[in-house]
Order: sequence, then structure tokens, then C-alpha cells
Amino acid sequence: MFVVVLCASISWFGAGRAVAGQYCERTNYSAQQITDAVRNSPLRDDLKGTSCSLGGLGRFESGGNKGNYNGSCCTGIFQLNNANVQKYAGTDRSVYGCMSLQDQVDAWAKLTNDGYNSSAVRQLASMSTFDGQKVDASLIAACIQLGTGNCQKMLNSGTCSGFADINGTTICKMANNAGALADPNCKDGQAVCGPSGPGDFPTSTGIAANPPTAGSASIIVAPTDV
Repeated sequence: MFVVVLCASISWFGAGRAVAGQYCERTNYSAQQITDAVRNSPLRDDLKGTSCSLGGLGRFESGGNKGNYNGSCCTGIFQLNNANVQKYAGTDRSVYGCMSLQDQVDAWAKLTNDGYNSSAVRQLASMSTFDGQKVDASLIAACIQLGTGNCQKMLNSGTCSGFADINGTTICKMANNAGALADPNCKDGQAVCGPSGPGDFPTSTGIAANPPTAGSASIIVAPTDV
């Protein structure tokens, strides 16, 4: 009997362990294209206020490749883990990796909206700065993206280094890289996003960013941490 797998290229080795692979076509969506999808998503309006940097976040997570599977847990433009793909997209990673950019972003937006209600996010959002870094929507989104449980570990430690994934990526670094990878011509509200400055996080807190040179990372977190 022949089993045909359409639009998927995943390598396997050892005891059923997968390595990084590709579902359906390889894409290279720009930060602006991802930003446009964020703006058209159900993401809450205050986080849409920095949709430019969220476009950068999509580039940081997947390089703009919506069919990317990192070989451990996560798939898609914003690298949702398997549990969240099932919960917010109602399918498995192979189908999710072949969905449209907008459908993937819509699922991520629902996850992010839910994460916004966590105690860690509320605590972070109440601050004007954390460990010398201004709290803006990019930092809030990174807190949710790397897992609110992990974000709470960072907050409890009082430093950005209080949590880092296996590649050494901290929540603060993710936020800064998202800003650095935003389209420099992208505009949000009354501010210009990207390396020239972040979008506004519409609260009474201060808003700023100091993005470093962008790096790449494969974000790996447990389903219970997201």
C-alpha cells in the first residue's frame, strides 16, 4: 500500500523524531506583508498599534516562511506549537503549514489575545520599564510569544536574563529583534516602526526601543508554557 503525503517535506530519524522541514510551498513574506495580515486579523487594537514590529516578529520567527516546521514543536509564520495549532486553528501542523498567511495570522492573533489576559502580561503592562527596557507592545507580544509562564519567570527574576530559550533568546532580545526586522518604511498610528523607532503602545507607559542587529533563532517552548 502506498501512502501519499501531499505538499510536505519532513525528515525523520531515530525513534520517530522529526527534524526541521517544510509544509507546502516555501514562502518569503516580507515584514510589511505580515504586518498587513496582522492589521486584518482579530488581534486586539492596542497590540495592532505596533503591527509594524509584529511584522518583524514574523520575520524573526520564521523568516517569512509560513510552511516552516522547526523539527521540535512549532510551525508557521509565528511558530505556533502543536497544542496551539490544534486549539486555535482546529487542525494539525501539516494542514496549518499549508494554510494561507492570513489564516495562520488569525490563529496566532487569537492565541495572543488570550495570552494578553494572563497575570504575567498584566504585570508587565503595568510597568513603564523592565530591566532598563521600555515596556511597549513589542515586549508585550514577545512575553506572550515565548510563553506567559516563561515571561513570569523573567518578571520574578527582575532581569531580562531571567528566562532564555535553548538558543539563548530572551523575551527582551526577541522584542528588540522584532523591531529591527520591521519594514523601515512601515508606519503605525503617529509613529514610525522599524529601526528608526517603534510603534506606540497606547497606554500611559513610556514607549521606546533600542533594537540590536537582527539575529535568527528557533524558538522552542513547551506547550504548557504558551
